[in-house]
Amino acid sequence: SNAICERIRELAAFRRAGVVLLYRPLAAEVDISPLWRESLERGCAVYFPRVQGRHQPLQFVRVETETVWARGAMGIWEPTAGDPPPPDQLEGAVIIVPGLGFSPLGERLGRGKGYYDRTLLAPPIEGRGLRIGVAFREQLIDDLPVGPDDVSMHVVATADRTCSDTRLSLFRAR
Repeated sequence: SNAICERIRELAAFRRAGVVLLYRPLAAEVDISPLWRESLERGCAVYFPRVQGRHQPLQFVRVETETVWARGAMGIWEPTAGDPPPPDQLEGAVIIVPGLGFSPLGERLGRGKGYYDRTLLAPPIEGRGLRIGVAFREQLIDDLPVGPDDVSMHVVATADRTCSDTRLSLFRAR
């Protein structure tokens, strides 16, 4: 997990971002906690998701050091309160996304319920921000079974490499 966090730190877009959307990991997911602390220390607005309902998009809410957390749906820690990000602040945002698998092209396989796919296309995000998938080496798969509703990532970061859409030179590490 630390090496993956380091890959993300190398991205110019992450270093410039004033808004960062993160997640609290399940046991088998990449632990991005160092990015959370670092983003708060840099003065970024940091947001975490809450489950609103089974077929609803996730609601990202702002967290601070004093945020109260509770176990929500699927046993994931969620902030109990907070304001959603203003849409106009999401253009340069960085969104770190977990998944079961990713392809080098940015395709993502989630857990099958579509939470992130719906969220990344729904208000207030609506496709804004740089989507970064984080994965362990064994989760990077060339031939990933994805469907028409699966939202791709702009970047996929593993411990050994960062795969990005070559058309997005703005997001490359400098």
